[in-house]
Amino acid sequence: MTAFDKHSPPNPSEHLAAIVESSEDAIVSKDLNGIIQSWNNAAERMFGYSAEEIIGRPVLTLIPEERHHEEDAILGRIRRGDRVEHFETVRQHKDGSLLDVSITVSPIKDASGRVVGASKIARDIREKKRGDAARELLLNEIKHRVKNTLGTVQAIVSQTFRSATPEEHQAFVARLLALSEAHDLLTQKNWVSVSAKEVIDRALRPFRNGGQQRITFSGPDVELTPNKALLIGMVFHELGTNAMKYGALSTDQGTVQLTWTEDAGAARALAFLWTEAGGPPVTPPTRRGFGTRMIERALKADKGTSTLEFEPTGLICRMCVPL
Repeated sequence: MTAFDKHSPPNPSEHLAAIVESSEDAIVSKDLNGIIQSWNNAAERMFGYSAEEIIGRPVLTLIPEERHHEEDAILGRIRRGDRVEHFETVRQHKDGSLLDVSITVSPIKDASGRVVGASKIARDIREKKRGDAARELLLNEIKHRVKNTLGTVQAIVSQTFRSATPEEHQAFVARLLALSEAHDLLTQKNWVSVSAKEVIDRALRPFRNGGQQRITFSGPDVELTPNKALLIGMVFHELGTNAMKYGALSTDQGTVQLTWTEDAGAARALAFLWTEAGGPPVTPPTRRGFGTRMIERALKADKGTSTLEFEPTGLICRMCVPL
């Protein structure tokens, strides 16, 4: 912010000039031929040229040769009166080094409204880029370690479950792979939040039979925290597995429909409805399997609820997951 004496209000032109000169961002103006017309102090600090050195020279002086096409596109838009919203690119310092910058370009108009030039604001984002690169490296390392850990768990399971049936062993490995898929998705999203639709899409992908639309799902695309994403991914993978083995997806005509709604009350929650149809006739099981117990316990631990209704036409599962 630029301060002025309250008893002597500044001339508007002087006020604007003072703001430009005190800005931390490089502010440069150019004519419609790309010739630099003005240059503030921040531009000198960023690019190394003094105003005397650079004013009157082409703005291409600041642009690496392989990016000269960007300036042609910018000038074309400015001549049409368009504003170029901020975009990240690379510019060149006086000493030849390259700078990561975020740039915004706006047309300058005369009193009659005719475009006569452009004002460009450039922000140094090198620190941001270094931070992004460090985070990406860390996330890739986490992803690598998680996969190694899951691989180790799988090896331990193979030794521990030697007396188990091949079906039990395969089911456990499938659950590990579902967990790995959810971890991959979260890693891509920097472990901040992830779309509910993306989580469900990945969890149900193995059960789609070559892309046939026998599984449909719809609902609000709510952002999920990592813990919620892992929970929901595991639960729907389990339901998909059950449908493939015993339910609607065990036949050629069976279908699954999944819908969900968001309760935006005092305690936000997602209400899911899983409905199977077209499969073999359903009868209530005489005992609860591991998958059913896993779903119930996982949701209960997260203060959620679930109910399974074994209708003759197909399984119906209702779940509530607090957000």
